[in-house]
Amino acid sequence: MKIFSLMKYELIKIFRNKGFIISIILIPFLLAYLGSNLFPENMLADYKIAVYNEDNSFLGKFGFMFLSQFFKWKDAVQLSSKTEMTEAIKENKFDSILIIPKGFMNDLKNYKKTQLIIVPNPNDLNSSVAIYTVVKALFNELAGIPEISVGSTTQFVLKGGISVDKDRVPPEITIKIPDIKDGSLKNVKGASLDFQDMLAPSSILVLILIFSMGGIGISVSQTRENGLLDIYRANGLKIWEFSVYKLLTYVFLGLISSFITWYVFEHYGTNFAGSEINLVILITLNVIMFATFGLLIASIAKTTRTTTFMLAIFIGVMILFGDVLISIPKESVWYKWSYALPIKYSIDSLRKVALLNYNLSMIQKDIFIMVGFTIIAFFISYLSLSHVERR
Repeated sequence: MKIFSLMKYELIKIFRNKGFIISIILIPFLLAYLGSNLFPENMLADYKIAVYNEDNSFLGKFGFMFLSQFFKWKDAVQLSSKTEMTEAIKENKFDSILIIPKGFMNDLKNYKKTQLIIVPNPNDLNSSVAIYTVVKALFNELAGIPEISVGSTTQFVLKGGISVDKDRVPPEITIKIPDIKDGSLKNVKGASLDFQDMLAPSSILVLILIFSMGGIGISVSQTRENGLLDIYRANGLKIWEFSVYKLLTYVFLGLISSFITWYVFEHYGTNFAGSEINLVILITLNVIMFATFGLLIASIAKTTRTTTFMLAIFIGVMILFGDVLISIPKESVWYKWSYALPIKYSIDSLRKVALLNYNLSMIQKDIFIMVGFTIIAFFISYLSLSHVERR
């Protein structure tokens, strides 16, 4: 078939470039290595945190006061009932909710297995990851709770008064996934909020932008500029056939880069909680969408230089202001504007599936928006290329 023959020719031309082959393999390894070694363990900041303390014993109340002072949660809101916590989940206004289970402090004192529960904000996973990282790091450092050294006053002073029992195992930090519709919580096997796990979806999207969107944009522009498109047209190739073969080529390349990144991150210990089929479907949708955007930019730009400039601007804006690598504060004016960018829906949906094991029905709004972006971009690019050819 004509389309697949052209696609084969395009792929052979691409893979002759040694720099491309090196970069498509090297970049995922570099990103995964950085993600596995650069943990923000000492990061502290002011976040909107709610605490629901189910441990109403005297020791439990003392423990809550200690935690509040130690973590400097001066702005933390204490939830007094389960009903209040349910409403807080529905309102979705906290970056995270920390739940202290019944008997927590007593079990910790008696060397029993303990856990703290963190409820992340699915619409602001950047902040939730930061809170999770801080809580986990500080409890690992404390290795338990402070104790008053026994004995005489002299011994008390000589031993430092208050000490930390290093034999006590720190609590396990458990993640429960909220349903903002009814305020319920559920356990999800493999759910994770580690920094490295958070970086993986961002890295996948960055590689898609480079190899699919950037690749097809430059390729289409060069094909038009060197007159090869005119030759194709003279031999009976239709515009839609040209568009489809270019899309298939760079969708294929985007999928290769995405899956290499995926498995490299897994090699470095990243945990993907979501099902593989859901991740494959979502990644494929993103590759098609951004390849279509690259085709759109190339169709409206007159030269390869203009296309390269527009791609650099568009990709840079999406990475910087799309909540991909840099967390955008919710109070910032840029946060609202980020929803005008297609990548915002990409990163939100991919993180929910990869980290929290959301199924596709739970992110259907994001999927519909991405499909809409794809259809509109392809339609405009087809009209633009057809208009140029008629002239």
